[in-house]
Amino acid sequence: MIAVYWRRPLTRLESGIMVIVCAVIIALFLERTLTYMELAERTAMEVTVQHVNAALQIQRAAELLQGRAAQPSQPHPFELARVRVSKVHPDLVDAGRLGELERGYWVFERSAGQLIYLPQFQRHLHSEDGTVRFRLVRTANAPYVLVPAAEYSWASVF
Repeated sequence: MIAVYWRRPLTRLESGIMVIVCAVIIALFLERTLTYMELAERTAMEVTVQHVNAALQIQRAAELLQGRAAQPSQPHPFELARVRVSKVHPDLVDAGRLGELERGYWVFERSAGQLIYLPQFQRHLHSEDGTVRFRLVRTANAPYVLVPAAEYSWASVF
């Protein structure tokens, strides 16, 4: 008798409820997936900045040990640190071209001396223009360090 019960066709109400439940589950999955993708991108950006800062400190230590000091006028952070970073655009001449560039890439704007990250996912990013900007800073006794050039916050939803 149980086998006969489950072989009956579904009513329109049952089919509609199943479709709605599946749609809600898929929507929640996609939203959570986008959140994790944005978190991964933010983490990759922060780790890249940490690696560049560590490489800059190593370069400064090497300069001190060799008795020389580099004083580049507008140094490109990746060149100065001698690190290879994937997804780097060539130098940006005009800041108005930021909207034309592919997202998820680093750009160095020589005129402003800023390293700009163009995030792909920016639902939780709060900045002036939807980018994250860094600049090189050097004090009298510290090596070059990448610091944020403009206020931004990339809120975590966890």
